[in-house]
Amino acid sequence: MIIKTVIFDMGGTLEDVHYNREIRSKAFPALVETLRLGGIPLPEDTENVLDRVLAGNARYKAWSENLGVELSPLDIWADWNLADFHVPRTKLEPIAEELSYLWETTFFARALRPDAQSTLDALKSRGYQLGVISNTSSATQVFRTLEAYGIASYFECVILSSLEGVRKPAKAIFDAALAALGAKAESSAYVGDTLSRDVLGSKNAGYGLSIQIRSFLTAGSDAAVDAGAIKPDYLVGSLGEIVGVLDDLKGRTAR
Repeated sequence: MIIKTVIFDMGGTLEDVHYNREIRSKAFPALVETLRLGGIPLPEDTENVLDRVLAGNARYKAWSENLGVELSPLDIWADWNLADFHVPRTKLEPIAEELSYLWETTFFARALRPDAQSTLDALKSRGYQLGVISNTSSATQVFRTLEAYGIASYFECVILSSLEGVRKPAKAIFDAALAALGAKAESSAYVGDTLSRDVLGSKNAGYGLSIQIRSFLTAGSDAAVDAGAIKPDYLVGSLGEIVGVLDDLKGRTAR
């Protein structure tokens, strides 16, 4: 097997991501203020309102994952996250992307994995094409976050569910990355933190190699996966191990 392309998941893979009630309670006032400035005041019972927004998003997440689709930020906020408050779509439209960006960046704590840049350096120096596929409700967050981390230039394509209208594990989103890179599935590796989205999706799309690195998000995302039902080709404990995996594979192929 000859691997020429390595495509990464974003949240949980290139970066550590976690969340809890405290993070979300601290993030909520900025979202409320964005709505207020947009002419959309919410009730003042902050914790109750937060719970209703979180419940709406949980319903959206279950629906979208079941169908494998991703709606626009406007549809997500109007029809799901803020459905209880009957906010006019005309008022939400100008700020919907900003709300989704706030959601992705402040309702989750994000940090680049310590060995991410050195791993990308090593892969790039070996001549691999690099890309990203990410499930995200924001059309701009991943691009802006990659720039903030200083690693955007490593990637020849960034494919987002928010722009494609489909979510991993849908085959179409994996195919879109291959098309953008001019790559073949059988010579591509995919690196992600979940079995249900990343490993399953890349295998169904015919990728030559599926590599898993577990994260805070893994257990929740894979809660419905039966033990042993889906297996990666490799399970690594750090991003740096990927370089060794590919070096070893290349060496064995050469022999």
